[in-house]
Amino acid sequence: MKRKVFLTIVVFLAFLFSIVATVISLKNYDSNIVSKKLKEGYVPTNSQIVKIIRDIREYINGIFHLNQIIAENKRLKEELNKLNSDKITIEEIKSENAKLKELLGLKDQIKLSASYEIARVVQRSQEAWLNYFIIDKGEKNGVKKNMVVINNQGLIGYIIDTGKNWAKVITVLDPDFSASAMIVRTREIGVVRGSVNLLSKRLCELRYISKDSKVKLNDIVITSGMGEIFPKGIAIGKVVQIKNDKFELTKNIVIKPLVDIENVEYVMVLKQLKDINLSVGVK
Repeated sequence: MKRKVFLTIVVFLAFLFSIVATVISLKNYDSNIVSKKLKEGYVPTNSQIVKIIRDIREYINGIFHLNQIIAENKRLKEELNKLNSDKITIEEIKSENAKLKELLGLKDQIKLSASYEIARVVQRSQEAWLNYFIIDKGEKNGVKKNMVVINNQGLIGYIIDTGKNWAKVITVLDPDFSASAMIVRTREIGVVRGSVNLLSKRLCELRYISKDSKVKLNDIVITSGMGEIFPKGIAIGKVVQIKNDKFELTKNIVIKPLVDIENVEYVMVLKQLKDINLSVGVK
């Protein structure tokens, strides 16, 4: 019984080997003996053998042709993906260059005779509040605590902590942020502060404005220059809501920052404020 099984396996392997050998030989038409005989006229062209050989040859050629098509398709897809990737990279570089040019243009706009540092945002607060972020410049670049951070739209915040190669920026949205501010049209002075209640809405508030104030919606609010951190003239935001407080003594004013805090990528850190003339973001 075992001998029969063994012989069956041997016969099957021999048969399989003969098929493989035939296929390989048919791959090279010129070296195939049968093909040569066909050429020389020894085998009738309409014989069953010729038809079978032709069918097998066409099938094999079809397989090789299909493999070529698949390989070409893969290559073209890879080239297309690379082109798309290159296109995205080019667009990103153009966008970054435009933003950097805007920041560098600030030097002429604010007549800055003092030094500054251009930095990139590398990390944002883990919460969704955007109340602070980390930049890629720090102590080795001369960046220190309480330095003002701006872009071409206006005030972003100021430095509250530093490391050798990084600095933490608190934004105008943070509840701990405060800055003396002025309503441009009415010249009234108040204080801009972040608010826990407004944080998720990307808004902050202007406090200590008299209930008799003539403030209006869309009035622009800027830094007043009073205090030790912020120079005068940096745009903070515009008025989007006005209410009297519950004691009817002052107005509760909500402002929307002019800076798109959520999409800030590059910032300017003002390292020195001597002889600075600011009107950032004020139209």
